[in-house]
Amino acid sequence: MDNFEDKVAVITGAASGMGLAFARRFGQEGMKVVLTDVEEDALNAATQALKQEELDVIGVQANVANLDEVQSLADTAMKEFGRVDILCNNAGVAGDLDFVGQRNQPLWEQSPELWNWTFGVNVTGVLNGIRTFLPIMLSQNEPGHVVNTASMAGLLGGSSAGIYGATKHAVVRITEALYFQLMEAESKIHASVLCPGIINTRIFSSGRNRPDIFWTTDEKPDESDTGARIDAGDQFFAHGLPPESVADQLLESIKNNQFWVLTPDVPLERISIRHQHIIDQTNPSQLPPLTPIN
Repeated sequence: MDNFEDKVAVITGAASGMGLAFARRFGQEGMKVVLTDVEEDALNAATQALKQEELDVIGVQANVANLDEVQSLADTAMKEFGRVDILCNNAGVAGDLDFVGQRNQPLWEQSPELWNWTFGVNVTGVLNGIRTFLPIMLSQNEPGHVVNTASMAGLLGGSSAGIYGATKHAVVRITEALYFQLMEAESKIHASVLCPGIINTRIFSSGRNRPDIFWTTDEKPDESDTGARIDAGDQFFAHGLPPESVADQLLESIKNNQFWVLTPDVPLERISIRHQHIIDQTNPSQLPPLTPIN
């Protein structure tokens, strides 16, 4: 895609962070944007802020893990704008990397509720977006683009983020399949997988949006613990790359039909080492923790 004027983008997880930065950047390119998020107040505030910048946007609350709500999102987008050209399956939760209520427990101690919530948003949410919006986009028979937000955790190994990393590995593989299937269908739609590093967002306090049904009594933190963990997360990730830089990079990637979109802080050497272990069939090596580069 190289012409964005009057095109329509749908962005999930758009009330803050990268999703909001995508919405603003696309709007500045002349696109009409549908923002969606599970956080109603934050979504309303983000939508109003963009409207005050004279961008053509609407906000629709939806839980991407719920197929009916994603279908309602699509119905609203089509009713308002009549088409969809770019889909950003960007909504995600940090799962076992969450600074609210998580203590980096081993996989065998993590609750089924945490597994189900994280996979529901991060994986089922992407699938719901694909199965709902791709038929609409294909029927238009015009250039379009699907962006699935994974993470550098979808390219790396290690002991941390076992659940989160598993969901992001799944998103990478899903997007690879989508890329080839669109090519085999001789479609004008392309796909990209976005694998950010450490970005200055609030994803690692995403437990604030975790429904009660997906908490166990032992997991839910008390108020003082929650505040301390959010503060710790804010201090760490404040040194990450700004979401606006990711938005600029993503826009260029869409223009160039680029599949792999990795932010500059992604440790390529670690990815290479991991792949070499696979090729050589040698055991993985433990590496030191990553830190922000900004």
